Amino acid sequence: MHFTTLLQTLLACGLVLACALYWAGRLFPALARKGWHQTGSLLRWLHAPAAMSRYATRRAAPRSAGGCGGCSGCRGETCSTDRKAVR
Repeated sequence: MHFTTLLQTLLACGLVLACALYWAGRLFPALARKGWHQTGSLLRWLHAPAAMSRYATRRAAPRSAGGCGGCSGCRGETCSTDRKAVR
C-alpha cells in the first residue's frame, strides 16, 4: 500500500516538474537555451552518446523569428515572409 502511494507521488511530482520546465522554456527562451547549453556540456562531460549531446547543442542554438508561428493569419495557406502576397 505504501509503495503504491510513493510511486504515485513520484509520478505526479515528475509530471508537474516536466510541465513546469516546458512552460518555463516557452515563457523564457533565453533561460531555456542556457539550460540546454549546460545540459549539452554535462552530457559531454559524462561521455553520453554523441546523438544526445548533439540534440542538446542543437536546442541551445538561437532560432530566427521568421516562419509561421501558428497565428492562423494565413488561414491554412502557405506562409511567406511577404504578408501582402498571402492576401
